[in-house]
Amino acid sequence: MKIIAGELCVRDINLDDADSYLEIFGNPEVARYDDFQPITSDDLVADMARLIRQTDESRIQEYGVYLQPDNKMIGVITIERKRLYYYLGYHFNPAFHGKGFAVRSVRAFVDALDEDKKSRLRLVSDPENKASLALAGKLGFKFLKRRKHKGAPELVFVYR
Repeated sequence: MKIIAGELCVRDINLDDADSYLEIFGNPEVARYDDFQPITSDDLVADMARLIRQTDESRIQEYGVYLQPDNKMIGVITIERKRLYYYLGYHFNPAFHGKGFAVRSVRAFVDALDEDKKSRLRLVSDPENKASLALAGKLGFKFLKRRKHKGAPELVFVYR
């Protein structure tokens, strides 16, 4: 997959992106509202092996968001296939927050999805993650319900 959105590109992640991936997912601020701990260099080896084996049929697919022209990975967009729905996720390097990169890249990604995926697209956010909630609204997601997952409160949104 390759999507161009102005100065941003969404594409497959490769081994050259390992340092940027660690910079994103190793950051405690990125993990703060999610259900994972910041990754370590040891975790990175397994994550990169999984990412380079990823196919269009993989249950979880991750794509890098790159700032052009220097091809710097600044974020990751994830889509996870469940039995009935597809769940959208996004994580961005905090150094690039507040610049509109997440809105533009995630919007381009969603626009590129086929209608079946769009019609079954969901997004889950921690109720305290104000930036994620604002982004969900800007992308056209509508609040569906509040739930608990592993004891933590979550808000579920549906696309359109």
